[in-house]
Amino acid sequence: MGNSLGDHRLNRRALLATGAALFGSGAAAKIISTPGVADAAVPTSAWKHLAGELDGKLLRPGDDGFARAASTFDPRRDGKRPVAIVRAASAGDVAAAFAFCRSHGVHPRPRSGGHSYVGASTGNGVLVIDVRPMHGVHYHAEDHKVTVGAGAVLGDLHQTLDRHGRTVPTGTCPTVGAAGLTLGGGIGTESRLYGLTADALTGGTLVSPSGHIHRFGRHTDADLFWGLRGGGGGNFGVVTSLTYATSPALPGTIFRLSWGHHDNHRVLMGWQERLAHLPRHSWANLHLDTAGGVVSPSITGVCWDRGASREIKAMVDAIGREPLSRRTYAESHAGAMGWFAGGANGRTRQSWYAGSDVVGHAITSARTKDIIAAVRKWNGSGAAAAIFDPLGGAVSDLGAADTAFRWRHANATVQWYVGLSSTSRANVGRATDWVAGCHHAIGRSSVGGYLNYLEPGRKLSDYSGDNYDRLLSLNTKYDPHGILNSRYSLPG
Repeated sequence: MGNSLGDHRLNRRALLATGAALFGSGAAAKIISTPGVADAAVPTSAWKHLAGELDGKLLRPGDDGFARAASTFDPRRDGKRPVAIVRAASAGDVAAAFAFCRSHGVHPRPRSGGHSYVGASTGNGVLVIDVRPMHGVHYHAEDHKVTVGAGAVLGDLHQTLDRHGRTVPTGTCPTVGAAGLTLGGGIGTESRLYGLTADALTGGTLVSPSGHIHRFGRHTDADLFWGLRGGGGGNFGVVTSLTYATSPALPGTIFRLSWGHHDNHRVLMGWQERLAHLPRHSWANLHLDTAGGVVSPSITGVCWDRGASREIKAMVDAIGREPLSRRTYAESHAGAMGWFAGGANGRTRQSWYAGSDVVGHAITSARTKDIIAAVRKWNGSGAAAAIFDPLGGAVSDLGAADTAFRWRHANATVQWYVGLSSTSRANVGRATDWVAGCHHAIGRSSVGGYLNYLEPGRKLSDYSGDNYDRLLSLNTKYDPHGILNSRYSLPG
């Protein structure tokens, strides 16, 4: 049987299924993409056979629990109709699902937390490989490492680690899958102190589309280890477990500073200036929130363990204007992570549209004004914001080619984000146009995009820069037939 960390063995049934699919036809079957065709083309006996292969559960439309299992975090994707969902409880289940897809020409779609910005973990006529049943978190006290099943979410990871006074640098949304975050890099409030989530990764297991289980790390399948640290989910195979090095969990003093709309330019320029001197135990992001044609700037930051008063003063001095409001909160590590998680925020399903840029160097004064003007143009339903997150610190300890995450020496990422209170075609169209306008405004200050903030229509090479060709070669090695072939996966 499987376990919540992901059983690494191939059970005998899965091994036989893998062998039959690999050697019976000599090539991968043609993938079916027309909605509904896959269901009609696969005989009932094949579905029954797959169900018997699994340690977990196969769900088909009409089964109890199917609708819930089919949903992602964004209700906009609820109209998608997967042909089935494999609730994978082991690596053997993933291998069996891949064998089924190869034999019957069905698209596989891996899913961890279900937070993909583009709905990449669902679709019409696809087989969702849902790893959420493998959600165990096991802390190893002897070497301060933690192993998680690929279905573990950030809230569960931090809840376990806080009991031991340890942490892994992650984002702040508690329902995001640890696996998906890691594979795209993983930025958050501890990135400057401890690096990306991917930088804490020491190894794990992956099932390739051929059904082979790879135990990757610095000395085994090292090329795969390189690609999985920032090369993105939905490539190479399906990760079933991950092991991270942990770091001391420090208390934090959170601060929030807000200014009036007349100070937008001053705040953005001053924040950039301070960013160049920010100590690595400090993190501070900048919001330009807009509603009704008014843009309001604010800075939210945290100083881990020490130095909050000095940092707040230095930030205000760089901006050259006293904030209209200033709030601080001294928290334990668990309290700080809970504060950034925002209570119920991240647990309630919501719809959004977003894009991103990576800020390669300081934005000029003129371009800053262009950005503020572009942000102000939002006129749709729902709130919009430009969210600048700092890089630097421990993120820049590695070189641009040391992992698949290319942007080691960039200044920041910026997310162009719209919370969609209406998901009408017209409002989504306005959000699309607004994000495009923000891209245009930042212009050459952008060197690329952040892979965990995928957006429709953008070239995949924009997310990995000079590392893209190496990722293509790696994907050809581990998925030569292009079984993982969504529009957001690397081409095989």
